[in-house]
Amino acid sequence: MLQSSAPKTGHHKVILTWNASAPSALAQDNPVGYCLYRSPTKGAALKNATCSNCEQINLVPVVGTACVDDLVQDGMTYFYVATAINLGKARSVSSNEILVPIPASPKSSGAPVPNYPLCRASASPR
Repeated sequence: MLQSSAPKTGHHKVILTWNASAPSALAQDNPVGYCLYRSPTKGAALKNATCSNCEQINLVPVVGTACVDDLVQDGMTYFYVATAINLGKARSVSSNEILVPIPASPKSSGAPVPNYPLCRASASPR
């Protein structure tokens, strides 16, 4: 289940969290990470995460179950989904879709951001 606690501008950040995938009976089918997708169109990423109107926001699969999307535009609305990816690079079906409206104001809520990794990190922390 993908969740957000959203409060190119840096004014706002979207904190994404999700539940880990259940383990598989076959080790090669177990997830090694998660890919996150967003679209400005409702249902687009949910139907096909790799659609032409969708953006994969992480270059490297996220190993944990949370990250921060720090490149969101003021006044935009994004729809996010997550997929698990296994060792063979096969993706699971998409998670539920969440709607995240980004405030038009450049003012930040001032709420502290948990110490989650950035979704767009180029490599997983070790």
